[in-house]
Amino acid sequence: MTRIERIGNATLYLADCREVLPTLPKVDAVITSPPYYNARDYSQFDSFCTFSAWCEEWVGQVFAALNDGRMVCINCSPVIEARTSRSGRSRRWNVPHAITSACEAVGAWFCEDLTWEKPEGAAINRGQRFYVDRHPMQWRANATTERIICYQKPVHELNDRLIARKGDARVVGDYPRGEVWRMNPELATEHPAPFPEKLPFDLTRLYTWPAETTLDPFMGSGTTGVACMNLGRSFIGIEREVKYFDIACRRIDDAQRQSRLFGGVA
Repeated sequence: MTRIERIGNATLYLADCREVLPTLPKVDAVITSPPYYNARDYSQFDSFCTFSAWCEEWVGQVFAALNDGRMVCINCSPVIEARTSRSGRSRRWNVPHAITSACEAVGAWFCEDLTWEKPEGAAINRGQRFYVDRHPMQWRANATTERIICYQKPVHELNDRLIARKGDARVVGDYPRGEVWRMNPELATEHPAPFPEKLPFDLTRLYTWPAETTLDPFMGSGTTGVACMNLGRSFIGIEREVKYFDIACRRIDDAQRQSRLFGGVA
């Protein structure tokens, strides 16, 4: 049974997103980081083909829930499947390609391929063997980046017309200027795979107007929701793991209280 929590201007669902997405009202942006292929105990698939088919299902539902002309931003990364024995072979899976293919399949318009760059020390050292031996075919890159894939839902008008209808609201303060966004990963966290709050914070203020609604179908511990509360946006979050759902409820409630106390940022 789906559990629903309403916390001010946030509506949170404890459920599989594929059950909830077809029931939602239209939203103005989607900002999310879906589970990566077999990277955690809560995201296990019997094959990469199964994972790709799953991506096609939820991506299609996400774009159906989105208003015409608005943005979907998906944080993702290739994953490494470790070898199971000394004589076995590790395998790297191209998760961004699977998600990009799913977006292309629904006819979405490609807009941005951003890179979240982390400090070198944040990566697992994949090059230790090469550092010692230096044999060709031994080199492996340390994974210091993740991708943020941005697609627009097709619309029969120019963006200028859409902007003109929204009035004269402006993005204030500093903003990212290039395709590489340098941010430290979250360290003190109750979720095993969080992204930094600045990532959804910047995406939300760059792609939505005040009081609009952002959706995160893989809410996790609620980081996108916290960013929305701090920006004065409405939020819809979906999470199927109860322990992370409860954390998200607490964090979003705390953020909303702080936002009321100090005032949100446009």
